[in-house]
Amino acid sequence: MKLRLATAAALFAFLAIPAGMTAGRSAQAGDSVAYAHSTESEEVDRFVRALRTIRGQYVEPLTDRELVDIAIKAMAGRDRYSAYLDDGEYRQLQAANDGAFAGLGIRYEAHGTRVRIAETVPESPAEAAGLRSGDVILAVDQQPVGGPELATVKQMLSGPEGAAVSLTVLRAGTPDPFEVSVVRGKLRIPSVRLAAVGTVGYIRIVRFDRQTHTGVSAAIRSLRDRIGPGIGGFVIDLRDNPGGLVQASVLVADAFLDKGTILTARGPGRGADKTYTATPGDETGGLPLVVLVNGRSASAAEILTGALKDHRRATVIGTTTFGKGIIQSVIPFDGGALKLTTARYYTPSGQSIHQTGIQPDETIAVTGADSAGDGGQSATPPGSIPNAADDQVFARALSILRAR
Repeated sequence: MKLRLATAAALFAFLAIPAGMTAGRSAQAGDSVAYAHSTESEEVDRFVRALRTIRGQYVEPLTDRELVDIAIKAMAGRDRYSAYLDDGEYRQLQAANDGAFAGLGIRYEAHGTRVRIAETVPESPAEAAGLRSGDVILAVDQQPVGGPELATVKQMLSGPEGAAVSLTVLRAGTPDPFEVSVVRGKLRIPSVRLAAVGTVGYIRIVRFDRQTHTGVSAAIRSLRDRIGPGIGGFVIDLRDNPGGLVQASVLVADAFLDKGTILTARGPGRGADKTYTATPGDETGGLPLVVLVNGRSASAAEILTGALKDHRRATVIGTTTFGKGIIQSVIPFDGGALKLTTARYYTPSGQSIHQTGIQPDETIAVTGADSAGDGGQSATPPGSIPNAADDQVFARALSILRAR
């Protein structure tokens, strides 16, 4: 009976969680769950029978906790975006949403068959350990790495704050490889970059976190002051932006819009249906906008793109966006969290862009990694400003704004 009650309680705790609306929002308790052909108690009985059978007959010993964790992860993982997060994963997600990351503080790239450090973040663990731009990483914790395996390299370099990782490094002018031990630390990497390009303000949004709206507002003010009354408009670069917090993208859209719908969400849970509307006041004063997108512009980046495109507030150029038109809620649960897909969102024109993406006003086909839609190298490294001489999308954006 004790086993059944404990298991039932765990299962009921999951079943009773309604779908919240925005990322990071806690669920409200007490929503009922409807079943077409059975009651909750019947489903719990079936679950307990399965648990007892597997625990008793599976070839390897499994505890009740392990079995329930497996069940919760299976129920939570209904799609590629939903998951059950343990305590450590939940804390990492919260830190990322705050704009903080545990890491080394390097950006790396494929260099032939090797992995080369492209830059180190100022005041980062990597800089403190003496790593430099141009260093080649031959191995991570004595495990060899290769250029085509950047996703594997990322996994090898990732880890908790305070944990050390050993890099085998080859440096130009140094005859032999050497070992460098780096202790992962907390990094605060701005999600917004800016530059004045003649009379045009350039704003790149790398991701959407809790600092993004503040960063965009500050960038608008800084660029208007720097360029002066002759400013011709802004380029908003969302290429390779994987998204982030829904609320952050809504706030940024509101910064560029004076009125109208930004986003409509629809979902089954209580409070999931919601419409976000712009408040009066365009922080740019109505200056022209050009938005740059590609096949890796996703989620919150598509919310901003869709709002500006549908209201004809911006000209969108590049390639079709990724097509993630669904919202995940992060619901604290059992020391960790459930990250669940809880709603679909619709652009101001009422369109769902899920699995179709947003078609730019001007499609500019590109060659190489950017045309693949996912994987490959970034169109412009996060810490860099594009060069119109070799970035045809950026060059077209400048010509549009200068013509106006």
